[in-house]
Amino acid sequence: MRCWETVSIAGGQLSFARCPVKMTVTYGVEKCPARFDEYRCSLSDKYRALALEQLREDDTLREQALEAMRAWIAKHPYIRRCRTDSLFLLRFLRQRKFSIPVACEMLERYLAMRQTFPQWFQNLDPYEEDLKELGSNDVFQVLGFDEKGRIVILIKAKNFNVERFTLIHLMRYLHMYAEIMASDERIQVAGIVLVVDCFNTTMMHFTLFNLSDMKNMMPYINHLIPVRCKEIHVIRLPKMSVTLVDILLTFISPKLKQRFFFHKTMIDAKKHLDKSLLPSEYNGTNDSMELSEAYHKKVFAAQAELALLDQMEIDVTKYSAMWNQNHVASAAGGCGKASEIDSGMVGSFRKLNID
Repeated sequence: MRCWETVSIAGGQLSFARCPVKMTVTYGVEKCPARFDEYRCSLSDKYRALALEQLREDDTLREQALEAMRAWIAKHPYIRRCRTDSLFLLRFLRQRKFSIPVACEMLERYLAMRQTFPQWFQNLDPYEEDLKELGSNDVFQVLGFDEKGRIVILIKAKNFNVERFTLIHLMRYLHMYAEIMASDERIQVAGIVLVVDCFNTTMMHFTLFNLSDMKNMMPYINHLIPVRCKEIHVIRLPKMSVTLVDILLTFISPKLKQRFFFHKTMIDAKKHLDKSLLPSEYNGTNDSMELSEAYHKKVFAAQAELALLDQMEIDVTKYSAMWNQNHVASAAGGCGKASEIDSGMVGSFRKLNID
């Protein structure tokens, strides 16, 4: 196992040197393992209180939900291999506030989408040259945790090289980081805040998103992102792109659309953001790259974990209707009608008998 450790920061860019780091994966993808792992909470008292207040999570509910979800996976006729470790299943349970049927549906569709669009979600290797270069271009910066416990991530859209990279590169990079962040219990509980700075972007940045890809991406964006996206602040959007962005937003579900906030200026944006987390180039005081470096290291160290995800398997032919171009309901979330799925999650969950 290898990793890339940050050794220097110049001009806002991360430079990497190779160093040996080992991370042992202690779980597998057998749907009915001989024994399940024992959950060990890593949350502080603050996040435990947030989990109880926002998700209704306590020790009893968590234990019952994990047991029910594992039993559902074991009896699912189309799931062939799947992770069943606590941390993986809790990302779905916490995302859906411990509504077990809805969490199971999210997992089911997550597995199906990974196989339906392997170009986006599979073979995610942090050592792949394209992904490694994207990580060093200062496009994404982890700023810190705000007063509500949410992690705040800055995206500098102008630094995404549209002449070098495509939408597929962007999706692969974002999903790779989302997978690793979804393993952080703090992020599972409190979620993330995205700050997207569009200053000095060109029309090429926005024409990356063609309508065909947007239709296929909507089930992922609206329902299957493995982290809870609480707010999305879009700053300094160029006038030339407003019409195109309005079209793209028609594909977003009403619930997620309510979490978008558009700010014409940084002055307006700072009224809604934690100023102590903003870098000096945004008239803030936070120029620390420590957290960004930590997550870069974490991603590189998770090479084996990312590879293991590709070993999960579901009979994807049973879910093809979800991405049938004739049935995608864009504004409603893009997942198609439940009746079009050959074997819906709700039906299989209701048939499950748990002793």
